Amino acid sequence: MKVYSISRWAFCGICLLIIVLPVSRYWELILRGRTAEGVVLKYERFLKKSRIGEDRMENASTIAFSCKGTAYTTRGPLNYELQRGRSVKVRYDPEDPAHNCILTFSGFYLNDYSILPLFLMIVWGAFYLSFNNYHKRKRAANNAGLGSSPYRPFRKSNESREKPSRIQENTRRISPKDS
Repeated sequence: MKVYSISRWAFCGICLLIIVLPVSRYWELILRGRTAEGVVLKYERFLKKSRIGEDRMENASTIAFSCKGTAYTTRGPLNYELQRGRSVKVRYDPEDPAHNCILTFSGFYLNDYSILPLFLMIVWGAFYLSFNNYHKRKRAANNAGLGSSPYRPFRKSNESREKPSRIQENTRRISPKDS
């Protein structure tokens, strides 16, 4: 029987990868993009179009930054108000500054995508705790049952299959009438 075991280092490494997952969405901007200093202008309502085709009203902070002398605006995390006048670093694509991200914890983790790492962390933790507690048990030489099972097998062991020894002649027997 093969027993699987996950080391603590592997568990922590996979947890780290799951935590970094929202940041990895912007890996190309982080590696190849340019950084600009943005300023939070105001917290306002805007109409957001979803992929399904439904429009809904959302709140977000508007952030202004400049690239090559041209002013651009972007939005912060939905339903999270950044302090007005706060300076925020914005990472943008030099060829298309409209493609950008905010280099803050809230910019990476406060969005609809963050539910996926949360779900993965719960599933990974449950998997680790459930399946990593097995320990290999050695079978005893005379034990015919399963080595890893705490329960006795349904069949009788080889020792009990032997013919019972003769009952001594002087042992008193009890009949149903006596009890």
